[in-house]
Amino acid sequence: QGILERRLDAAKLMVRLDVHSYDSAQTVLYTAEAVRECHELGIPIFVESLPGTFKEGKWTAAKEAEALIKIVGVASALGDTTVLTWLKLPYCDGYERVARATTCPILMLGGESRGDPTFTMEEFVKGLGAGGNVRGALVGRNVLFPGKDDPAAVAQAIVAIVHQGCGTLEAVRLLS
Repeated sequence: QGILERRLDAAKLMVRLDVHSYDSAQTVLYTAEAVRECHELGIPIFVESLPGTFKEGKWTAAKEAEALIKIVGVASALGDTTVLTWLKLPYCDGYERVARATTCPILMLGGESRGDPTFTMEEFVKGLGAGGNVRGALVGRNVLFPGKDDPAAVAQAIVAIVHQGCGTLEAVRLLS
């Protein structure tokens, strides 16, 4: 309701699920209710679903295809429809299988900054080719903290990948 009152365009929800934790069941129930409420109000929702483990006060995300496929199944089943649901997922090997596990549109996450944006650009090129429902990318740290490269040049290279279908080599040339 607050999103609607503030006239925001959409909602974003991050869900960290540890299948071995009782608290994750509570998280799924809360998340399903939030997604349902957004759908009832006609508000698109971006669900960032990350599988992993929480041990000794530290979260460790699992970025393997099998783990992502399971969480995609959970995230796709939240609420009572998927019509306004977008998934935010990190890239991994086997992304084609992850993309096939849902009919929801997917936005790829940039992940942790590695100081070299070519890794992210290569992942985006591969990920965007993984399926028709992989629609774009959300990049933050990899643009803001690209190591020796200019953040504006990194942003332009990623825009070329997402919106113009550039390959990795062409994007790296743009970066130069």
